[in-house]
Amino acid sequence: MKTLILSSSLSPTSHSFTLCKQAESHFKAEDWIDVIFVDLRDYDIVPTHKDETEDMKKLSALVDSADNYIFWVAIHNYSINDSMRMILDTSLYGAKWKFYWILCAAWWSNSYLATMHLTQTCMVHHRMIQLPRIVYATNEDFDDNQRIINPEIWERIEKFTQDFTNIGSKLLD
Repeated sequence: MKTLILSSSLSPTSHSFTLCKQAESHFKAEDWIDVIFVDLRDYDIVPTHKDETEDMKKLSALVDSADNYIFWVAIHNYSINDSMRMILDTSLYGAKWKFYWILCAAWWSNSYLATMHLTQTCMVHHRMIQLPRIVYATNEDFDDNQRIINPEIWERIEKFTQDFTNIGSKLLD
């Protein structure tokens, strides 16, 4: 199973990136999951009204080749970050009928519904299938060195990766 992990935060001190790397290590332990990790900080992405960059063409090819996706999203002003929005608008057309999961980090707990925009776009516009678990972390779940300090987040990531591998293996059968 080819899994594309997309980390959309552009911040050098991203909490969602920290979550992303933790889950990636779980998936790499599974020999039947081929993990492709995309850090959007390394990609030149632009909005739809501009010409598509070479990096965006590469990203579209990675999306086309993957079986499923994990979206790691930073939440800003009660919505997904701009880089994820640009990817939704430009690079997910090869994701139709594939499944995805969401993990996100926000500054405070009041943004817990922010992923609904992502869910609606993926399900309605791209005809993707969301699997029923979201990991949501806030600023209080991390220390000053970007380490996860909340044991509940560790448990959620563990449960997330278990569910992902369980459902993924059943879909392959």
